[in-house]
Amino acid sequence: MEDEDIKKLKRILEYNGRRDLSELFINSISYLDQTNTFGSRWNSWICYLEIKSPLKNQVLIDKLSDEDKKVIFDAVLQIYPSRNNEPEIVEIIYLPNFEQSEDETIDTKELDRISFEYIRDQIKKCNKKIIEEDFEGSITNARTLIESICLFIIESKNGYKYDYDGNLLRLYKKTSEILNMSPQKHDNESLKQILSGIISIINGVTGLRNSHSDSHGSGPLKKEYKIDQRHAVLTVNVAKTISEYLFLSFEKTTSA
Repeated sequence: MEDEDIKKLKRILEYNGRRDLSELFINSISYLDQTNTFGSRWNSWICYLEIKSPLKNQVLIDKLSDEDKKVIFDAVLQIYPSRNNEPEIVEIIYLPNFEQSEDETIDTKELDRISFEYIRDQIKKCNKKIIEEDFEGSITNARTLIESICLFIIESKNGYKYDYDGNLLRLYKKTSEILNMSPQKHDNESLKQILSGIISIINGVTGLRNSHSDSHGSGPLKKEYKIDQRHAVLTVNVAKTISEYLFLSFEKTTSA
């Protein structure tokens, strides 16, 4: 889960027109390493900012030019400007986060609040894999996005950790009940069809991910149609639409 410093760093980079650098810190975490050496201002102290990033992002960070790293450092100085009684950042130390799995489902108890920014970040990860032609990986990430939104809604409403067994269709139906989105609860036939359609899509995403994604291996005699770009784009787009709809529905129930 990204900490507040990483969120601020990403916003500053995007504001400065460097969205490409901002995206490198998706799911990164930071740590302020304070030394015993006083800084240049009164009662300030020298600090190093350690940033740990997912392995794939760290590979790209390691290849950054000195100019790009200076842009990042200047952004960090906007978070920690040189002041009296404050930390004085002298260097950013970039480290790989070996403890974080690339396709790890996010535990929503660690999320302060899922937002549209979070949804956009996850879709960027999906789109990045599509650009890299990792179509199976984008399917996995698309499913993870829906899982995360559903778990967040269930746990926020019920107040306890949901024992998720990996059955996305069951997870979605539980979420739809909480949000009053079950088709049988509505009289309007058109709305029923739309809500029933979402269930069909969820079932399709589950089947597509289970049979084709990078989370499962294939035997030498198993012949299946390989996922291509059009299928990946379609799956990512419907995952985004469903996730935004669930989030908006959740916000409406909390503000009512």
